[in-house]
Amino acid sequence: MAMINKMRRVLAAATCLLLMLAGSGCTTKRTVVVSPPLRCDQPGSNCANDLMQALEDWKDAYNSRDPRRLQQLYAPGALITDDEYTAVPLDGVALPVFFEQMAQRPTARMRWIIGNLQLFGDTAVRSGQYEFSEQVEGQMKTRPARYSFAYQRIDGRWLIVLQHSTVRP
Repeated sequence: MAMINKMRRVLAAATCLLLMLAGSGCTTKRTVVVSPPLRCDQPGSNCANDLMQALEDWKDAYNSRDPRRLQQLYAPGALITDDEYTAVPLDGVALPVFFEQMAQRPTARMRWIIGNLQLFGDTAVRSGQYEFSEQVEGQMKTRPARYSFAYQRIDGRWLIVLQHSTVRP
């Protein structure tokens, strides 16, 4: 009988300890450990797929005519150069004129024609041809262009750091 009483005390103490631990857990914050993204040169990295998705995100944002959504695809300090704009910096608080004017052209759309992709670790360059179309005075006008997008992988996201477009002759 002494052995049973001794076992009851041990079980009661263990139960109290478990209840105290369980109760104290209610007041603590749980932390989630997130592994950093794999470097592009590591096996199992999805860099090329992620970059292709970033290009599709740009096309979708452009075609949706949403300047704020499009601007989120650029890194702070990114530059845009093309036939109409020269070295448009994309940092600061104000939404650049480049994006504001884009929103004023509701029928404008683009599509990728051909592209070449080069990965350099966490930097990538995509160049090729795309086509812009827009309804102007009741007529659909298309404008083929060449492009170069330089991307940098920042916190696991591919962001545009440099964009250049020029109308194809």
